[in-house]
Amino acid sequence: MKTIKILLDFLAGPIWKPYYNSKTNKDSTGVDVVDNDEEIAKLNDEIQDLYSSYYYFDYNGQACYFDEKQERADKDKMLSLLNKLNNRLNEINDGSFIVDDRETERVRAL
Repeated sequence: MKTIKILLDFLAGPIWKPYYNSKTNKDSTGVDVVDNDEEIAKLNDEIQDLYSSYYYFDYNGQACYFDEKQERADKDKMLSLLNKLNNRLNEINDGSFIVDDRETERVRAL
């Protein structure tokens, strides 16, 4: 059984894709039902765009700046998106994977 990890990182999207599919030339979770779901892909991209928007480069004399204030301001929006993502993963789960959500509690605690 595979594990689908939900972790936020710059330009990575919340769903970690540790495998490379040479047929599609894309990263993959290794779980076809997840990799091929359009709603999952849309939510993954939306969450990635929101989280990545908190990063600034060469900003105020810093090489990399993370806007924690904006992340806190967007807390409810991010929690809503993470909830939708988890709900969709639960809907399509055919028993071939488990979800390891490492972000919802972190965001909730902001």
